[in-house]
Amino acid sequence: MLPKINTIVYACDLDNHTQSAMALVMSLAKTNAAKVILMHAMEPLNAQASNMINNYITEEVRTAMRKDAVAEINARAQKTLSEFMEAYASELDDLSQAPETVIVNGMPAESIQKVAKEHNADLIVMNSRTHSRLGQMILGSTANKVIHSSSIPVLVVPIK
Repeated sequence: MLPKINTIVYACDLDNHTQSAMALVMSLAKTNAAKVILMHAMEPLNAQASNMINNYITEEVRTAMRKDAVAEINARAQKTLSEFMEAYASELDDLSQAPETVIVNGMPAESIQKVAKEHNADLIVMNSRTHSRLGQMILGSTANKVIHSSSIPVLVVPIK
């Protein structure tokens, strides 16, 4: 029996080059009557930056800033999604479920895996930019980390 795609997690960095991957995700969702989770991971500050901020900004201010950042990113995700849904309204009017957005704090590769597991996803879709070989050897890429640690299929859409 062929596997059924019921839930797709689209890990998105919310930049201006997400439209081609979003179109593919929505096409897959429509074809499979699948639910779409548009997710974005907010990467934590490194230890040095965090210590510097902690020395100059109170906990209350940091909490408010974090809350504002999450609200802003959620608004951007909602705007991206609604603009896309509006642009393709006639093609997407029969989606089985409205896409939802999830904003999480954490390292992107780990966050993507966590969201996929929490939502019982059958497929992860993400963007990948071309990086130099040296950059990938030293830093690795989020897509590479997800591909090699995922227990479900990962579809990587190249962004140039």
